[in-house]
Amino acid sequence: MLELAIIPVLTGAAALYLGMKNIDKDEKTIQKVFKNLKIGAYEKNEFSYPKLIATEKKPDRTRYVYRVPLGLTKKVIEPIQEVLKVTIDRPVEVTFKKWLYIEIFHNEMPKKVVYSSAPHEKGWVVPLGLNERGWHFHNFDKTPHCTISGTTRFGKTVMLKNIMTYLIEHHTDDVEFIILDMKGGLEFGRYKNLKQVVDVASNPVEAFQSLGKVKVFMEQQEAVFKKNGWSNVVNTPIQKRLFIIVDEGAQLAPDRFMTKEQKDMLATCQHTLGEIARIGGALGIRLIFCTQYPTSDTLPRQVKQNADLKITFRLPTGYASQVAIDDYGAEELPSDIPGRAIVKTHEKKLVQAPFISDDEMMKRLEVYRVEKVERRKVDRKTVEDTVHFE
Repeated sequence: MLELAIIPVLTGAAALYLGMKNIDKDEKTIQKVFKNLKIGAYEKNEFSYPKLIATEKKPDRTRYVYRVPLGLTKKVIEPIQEVLKVTIDRPVEVTFKKWLYIEIFHNEMPKKVVYSSAPHEKGWVVPLGLNERGWHFHNFDKTPHCTISGTTRFGKTVMLKNIMTYLIEHHTDDVEFIILDMKGGLEFGRYKNLKQVVDVASNPVEAFQSLGKVKVFMEQQEAVFKKNGWSNVVNTPIQKRLFIIVDEGAQLAPDRFMTKEQKDMLATCQHTLGEIARIGGALGIRLIFCTQYPTSDTLPRQVKQNADLKITFRLPTGYASQVAIDDYGAEELPSDIPGRAIVKTHEKKLVQAPFISDDEMMKRLEVYRVEKVERRKVDRKTVEDTVHFE
């Protein structure tokens, strides 16, 4: 009520002076949409439409606040947003929480955003993208895990590289990565000698070994936490964070044509990823799980349920969108704009994700390259001996 009491003070005098003759064009369009869609209800035997009670003009948008007749539901009001977007040909956001808020933005959604334009932010945050509202960031200390979906060449792997570069540049001595690059190591193998990269697995067998290291590390961390009476890494002196990146998680899904040994190995990988999603967050482990086409087989249930941040680029079907973000929409993302994504937490946002080329990423991170000795054995003794996280 306080918010609504302030807004009319700012605009009431102007409204009285201008009168109905000078109602702006957007307001007239909104009123026509109400009437054409029959957005309203009967009050005292008369059909009433939402009534404008406040207008708030800001540099980037104009916000209209409406009082709605009793009986209107969110489902009835939902079509307004899409109709207004097409009619006004500008970004529109409609929110219905007791009052009906319609925001019409003056800026268009950018079609390309470069990594170098992302602002510098403190904390374990990464830039997700830019839209008409401005930059959107995600804090991995508040929400430790995320899933990323999207068909090839629409921005999924670029988003991973954007996240990895930003974290290394902002947490040079405290961030570590284990990367399961199930594209044969073609995308991330070139970064395996960065000091922040613990391991890059390029096939399921190597992924099995890498996840074995993580499992041992989790057991070690649990013992430390119990000894000190800790329950969450953000409330401890521990500064380091370990990020597990899985690029193309579908390669870790057991298939009926595989041998029993192969199925058992991949089932173990998926089980470990589920454990990381369930308890790893509190221990300082952050999981980023990516897949081109999400299904119930390729996106493990435990991972999805414990990843409160869900990002999706264009997907071919509504079914895939439902699996990825529990909603439709990814199938309607433009096919001619790589990097356009839906970000889903407690709400959905449309953003243009930052683009970073391999050349730029290498130039930025080259300074962190070190010489490493590669050792790969699958037995548990070697796994325990090579775990070197702090």
